[in-house]
Amino acid sequence: IMASLTYPALLLIAAIGAIGFLLTDVLPEFVPIFAENGVKLPGSTRLLLALGHGCAVGWPYALVLAILGGLGLRALLHRPGPRLSVDGMLLRLPVAGALLREAVAARLTRTLGVLLTNGVALVPALAIVQEVIGNRAAAAAIAGATEAARRGAGLARGLESAGLLPIRAIHLLRLGEETGQLGPMALRAAAIHEERTRLGVEKLVALLVPAITVAMGAAIGFIVSSLLLAMLGLDQLAR
Repeated sequence: IMASLTYPALLLIAAIGAIGFLLTDVLPEFVPIFAENGVKLPGSTRLLLALGHGCAVGWPYALVLAILGGLGLRALLHRPGPRLSVDGMLLRLPVAGALLREAVAARLTRTLGVLLTNGVALVPALAIVQEVIGNRAAAAAIAGATEAARRGAGLARGLESAGLLPIRAIHLLRLGEETGQLGPMALRAAAIHEERTRLGVEKLVALLVPAITVAMGAAIGFIVSSLLLAMLGLDQLAR
């Protein structure tokens, strides 16, 4: 997932850099020309000049605030309560949440299947899965399912009650419990969810790249058109 999202992330950084360069370095070069000739600037041009001035003056403060905010958020997420809430919220996001649930299901079933097929008992295997799942909300769901498995209620039922995993994973795990083939069925579920995760990432990247490109083009077009409007006013004044 991280490797696939590298290109959209670089494209977004390039877009922000290009727009910032136009606002802070290119557009202010025309301000003395307009001021000397007494051109009345359009509202869009004045807005962009104010935005560029704010970026040029305030970027050190924004950088410091971003660093402090990142450190504060990191410290907050090290606390169990906030981290549990954030992880649960991430799994319920409209688009990214579905992809994260597929990835969590793939990691859970792959780890569980490998452990069970190599002779590890169910409860110790679930304890290991809980440690490596990487999501506190999913780990809490696995802990609840572990207690249900100890009571004989079944693993799939305990995971289903949490409502965090795709229903496909629940059905396959339930089928594995009913047939006594939980390990092989978990590996089969892992293969399905890994493929679903791969396809989901491909679709997400296919949507992000043109969306970022179009947004960057629209922003640059707005900046250029605002500058051209101001230049048109200068031309009319000269005439």
